[in-house]
Amino acid sequence: MGFDLGVLIWMVGIIAALTLIMRWVFAPSSRPHTGRPRSGPEADLGLLVPVLKHAPRNNALQVKDFLSTRGIRCSMSRLDRDSYDVLVFGRDESRARELLDHDASG
Repeated sequence: MGFDLGVLIWMVGIIAALTLIMRWVFAPSSRPHTGRPRSGPEADLGLLVPVLKHAPRNNALQVKDFLSTRGIRCSMSRLDRDSYDVLVFGRDESRARELLDHDASG
């Protein structure tokens, strides 16, 4: 029952290899997947389109509630401390803009 140096070297090698692989797999991405930022005025919004931009919170909430009661799914995005966008899905954009134009003129 002696000490086998070869087994110790294999174990250290395997642990080192696993450590390097895990660091590579679980490392955070060094750059975003798109060229656009994840937040702010130039954010990549995916399928969402702003129908109201840079509005105070109360106005954005009123527009969001107005559109929601008319069956349009929407959300708000905070740009900075006092500025919000109201967002809808691209396929609902024209209907949302019609409703907002009609409401503003009426």
